[in-house]
Amino acid sequence: MAEIDVVFSAVLEHIGRWHRISDVDPGLGTFALHDDDRTVRVVLEPDLLAACFEQLDDRDIPGLSTSPQDAQDRIRAKRIAMWIGEIFESDIHWSLLEIRLTRAADGRISVTDRRGAPRRSLPTAQAETGYWSPDRPET
Repeated sequence: MAEIDVVFSAVLEHIGRWHRISDVDPGLGTFALHDDDRTVRVVLEPDLLAACFEQLDDRDIPGLSTSPQDAQDRIRAKRIAMWIGEIFESDIHWSLLEIRLTRAADGRISVTDRRGAPRRSLPTAQAETGYWSPDRPET
């Protein structure tokens, strides 16, 4: 396994390709993730990050074991970054306050979120009614 500071830096590098990052503290494993309207705190405690990194296998990343050994660390870091990015990007109500690593009762580490009250509501339907139906006219 790569050193944990290298893993943390690799996760930041991948996330930084799509999102703004600030307030980076590698010792605590924290940073802030931004878009135009919100800031979300991310906590990747070094010992949990190391455990998460080590537990990632072919169940989480199909084909990982057949990847070149020198690429496996990069692939694992990218997967963690993708989990974080997916949670951040799917926050349509802007209720996301924090993304962090947590240990489940079975010992597995996962990326979880903490949410507050919604800050944005979804647009209401337009006056015109419309619907989708799986029935299609035969051709």
